[in-house]
Amino acid sequence: MKKIAWITDSTSCLSNDRAAENNIHIIPVSVIFGEEIYKDGVDISVSEFYEKLNSGGIQPKTSQPSPAEFAAYYENLKNEYDCGIAVHVSGKLSGTLNSSRIGAEMADFPLHIVDSKITSDAMNHLLLKGIELEKNGDSPDVIVRKLETMADQVKGYVCVGNLDQLHKGGRLSGASFFLGNLLQIKPILTFDDGALVPFEKVRTQKKADDRVLGLLEAAMDRGSVSGVSVVYSGDREKAENWQQQLHEKYGITPDIGQLSPAIGVHVGAGTLGIFWFEASIN
Repeated sequence: MKKIAWITDSTSCLSNDRAAENNIHIIPVSVIFGEEIYKDGVDISVSEFYEKLNSGGIQPKTSQPSPAEFAAYYENLKNEYDCGIAVHVSGKLSGTLNSSRIGAEMADFPLHIVDSKITSDAMNHLLLKGIELEKNGDSPDVIVRKLETMADQVKGYVCVGNLDQLHKGGRLSGASFFLGNLLQIKPILTFDDGALVPFEKVRTQKKADDRVLGLLEAAMDRGSVSGVSVVYSGDREKAENWQQQLHEKYGITPDIGQLSPAIGVHVGAGTLGIFWFEASIN
């Protein structure tokens, strides 16, 4: 049996405790406020990030880990592991996955990369499933094939809490921002083969919430859902409310994950979403 190193990036929102418990290595994305550079989850906490974001100062941006950063990390892992399996944020959302691949080549470290085709807590389900498969004796190649199949089954719908951050980040035009706020438009985004794309525009937050919950409920009625998680930025109480509704109706208790600063840069506070894995129905 080859000894496998498990690697992810900080957009997975994996807590340090859970990472340590499962021996998962987290490579942080950088969050940049002007001249100040912070390693996501290392130099800045979630609460500190949203406090700076809401202060109305400099518009932050993110920077993926460089190939050299990955290479340095993989040089150290070579001393302890035979190979690595990295589960990264969707390659259509970030260049992190490609940096990881180049870094592994620079370090001559045998690395298998899984494109999660999503972000946040759903990445953790892939990681934990992979570790379970490793414990069951599957080889790295078999584990990767199974995780790639899971990644093809991931679903995600996100209610953007307010349009300010999308507008400031250049992902929403000035006209759309003005009209959206004027009409109380709440955009719902979804993941399409790893790309984050518009799904629907809904009037009022309640209708947006009901629509997303309804999409999950329809999938659950088909009996093909696993790995449900509720993700949020800032408003945990609302995420817990969604969790409670799903528990009461279906007897499940989804994981709750707070979006990391690297994601909060783009969606701001008040965002809420649901991720799950849905197997094909024959």
